[in-house]
Amino acid sequence: MLGRNKKKKNNSSSAGVEVLPQVEFKPKVADKQAVQGILIACRGIEQYEATNALIARALLIRADQVMLDFSQQGVAIRLRVDGLWEGLAPMDRPTGDGVLVILKKLCSLNPADRRSRQVGKLPVAMKGNDWIIDFTSQGIPTAERVLMRIEPKKQVLNNLTDLGMREKMQQQLRDLLNAEQAMFVFSGVGGHALPTMWRVGLESADRFVRDFHSVEDVSLGDPELINIGRHTFDSAAGETPATVLKSLLLKQPDVLIFPDLFSPEIAQQICGEVLEEKRYAITRVVAGSSIEALIKLMATYPASAKSLVKICSGVINLRLVRRLCPDCRQAFQPTPQLLQKLGLPAGRVHTLYQPYIPPPPEQRVDAQGKPLEIEICKRCDGRGYYGRVGIFELLKMNDDIRQALLKNPAVSSVLPVARKSGFLT
Repeated sequence: MLGRNKKKKNNSSSAGVEVLPQVEFKPKVADKQAVQGILIACRGIEQYEATNALIARALLIRADQVMLDFSQQGVAIRLRVDGLWEGLAPMDRPTGDGVLVILKKLCSLNPADRRSRQVGKLPVAMKGNDWIIDFTSQGIPTAERVLMRIEPKKQVLNNLTDLGMREKMQQQLRDLLNAEQAMFVFSGVGGHALPTMWRVGLESADRFVRDFHSVEDVSLGDPELINIGRHTFDSAAGETPATVLKSLLLKQPDVLIFPDLFSPEIAQQICGEVLEEKRYAITRVVAGSSIEALIKLMATYPASAKSLVKICSGVINLRLVRRLCPDCRQAFQPTPQLLQKLGLPAGRVHTLYQPYIPPPPEQRVDAQGKPLEIEICKRCDGRGYYGRVGIFELLKMNDDIRQALLKNPAVSSVLPVARKSGFLT
């Protein structure tokens, strides 16, 4: 029910039935007896094995998101692997309803409520590894939608090198972050690991020489970082960053970190702190490019647009791309036209790689015309790709770029000016 169209595994209990590992569910309940009670109740529900199969399949194929769309006809299942969504065989409605009851019980939510938005966390383990599932369900016109985000419990990306940034750019980034009296902007496409770059980027700055402090909304859920003082407010409870910032400034911090500038008043105040008090500021923006990030800041805070452009020293932008599977990728000799398109001098690169593409069906036959079974790559499960890596663009500001932004804040007018300064997209 939950498998891809692929060669069947040998470890099966019966012909054609794949045996999936058992998932250890760890409900976040303080009382151990209550945990046992939840697990016993869930195991007693007929659809428990289907629940295990769904989560086990997601973990085995490295999915970072699972979406369940309920309708009267059944439950559509999609998994996101390396940034792309894949569909699995749908569940019938009774099976899907049972799976949802189990998941909500494991997350200490209300299975009977199929309309309200419910949010919970579920730690799980499989084959000695641990993950955290962020569970969200919401009633929709057709029935209900469930989104599960899966994160490894232990961070696997611990520095900029792990994310894919080359040492030369790392040094340029550190130089900008360790400068004085300026603002730096982290940016990236939504869903492309901007929070991860934010974390490892801040950790690459020299937090031992200067006094770093952050102002954060508790709803963002950003992790605490060593040697960065954390000052939080709860917007859901009506709190604002203004009070937090006022008390923070009394401590005379060197560096102010804002995951969001929050309001025109805060943006204006930050500009004043940089220009008048010679402080350093760091913020982040969801945007498709470095230039777009600056234009977005200008449009969001028009009263402070000129000051934001003036104090900004640089912007880095991240985008994730899929890695070719190292086991099944295919080597080929690039043509001169392709090298020219990639901006590579002739003769520098003799071999490039592309994903493995199976031969067309008419060629998958033996000498007698009988169909041949194509061996599926065990590492990537036939996808041709395995994992993702970051690609980056670092925009270092100068007066020409600032003038272009203020004259006409559009990517089409600013990009040619930035390129003349050596900027690479």
